[in-house]
Amino acid sequence: MLRALARLGAMGALGVLGGSACATQARPLGLASPSVTEATVAGTRPPSPRKAARAASATSQLAGPVRLNSPHLLFGMPSDADPSDDFIMNKGAYVLSYNRTRGLANWVAWRLTADDLGTEERADDFRADDQLPPDFYRVLPRDYTKSGYDRGHMCPSSHRTKDAASNSLTFLMTNMQPQAHSLNAGPWKSLETYERDLARTQGKDVYVVAGGLFIASPTTIGHGVAVPRSNYRITVVVEHGSGPADVTAATPAYAVEMPNDETAKGHKWSEFRVSVDQVERDTGYDFLSALPDVIEDEVESRGP
Repeated sequence: MLRALARLGAMGALGVLGGSACATQARPLGLASPSVTEATVAGTRPPSPRKAARAASATSQLAGPVRLNSPHLLFGMPSDADPSDDFIMNKGAYVLSYNRTRGLANWVAWRLTADDLGTEERADDFRADDQLPPDFYRVLPRDYTKSGYDRGHMCPSSHRTKDAASNSLTFLMTNMQPQAHSLNAGPWKSLETYERDLARTQGKDVYVVAGGLFIASPTTIGHGVAVPRSNYRITVVVEHGSGPADVTAATPAYAVEMPNDETAKGHKWSEFRVSVDQVERDTGYDFLSALPDVIEDEVESRGP
């Protein structure tokens, strides 16, 4: 399990964007946020031996605690020992960590409740994210044209149908990753539908973190957008209004790693289930850090 060093490391050298569902503000990496909210993200816990080995490099990057008040991060902000490639953006409808080198998000986190669902149709207004710093390349929809990959949503349009503004935010290119169509329209979509049904028909609060897994030198499309070898997703399901203190070892939590190629075709999302611990090992990120330690251990080690 990934422990406190990762969370402390991620508190330094971060860019933070804060704002409403319609507007955000940006700052360069490594600069202290000029205005932060009062809710401190993540607690502290003793480092594991594996994290201690990276203590020097992680500690050298600390630039003070990151504070971000967002319901999407109720279970903790994902963090790793190297915050230099994490540019945090609060889009209102979701929160993400943008990786400038890869041209996409390390992770996107969002909460889904029945209140987020309505009758709004897809905006389909794919566009560059103009809230990235001016020295970042802003990925365009055409970077995916004729690439053989879909513009795959992390936070899906179908999870933001209450109003036009929230739905439109899901079409920012910072929320996209190159996905094989068999994945995007197959098990990835069916898991999105399952999560939506939990919120709509059962009144559950659903917390999701999604992103990509990459080989050392990934294939790229367009202006250097990295193609993930697979996509991961962690989903925690709680009663409406519940928080970390209400989670038990029996709380439903699903983690998947789905191959980003034609082998995903014809498979159910449940066939790709892994433990949260497995996703942590494969990404280097610490998830669900706001849970009490004993509960986190039990939830994250649970197998398919």
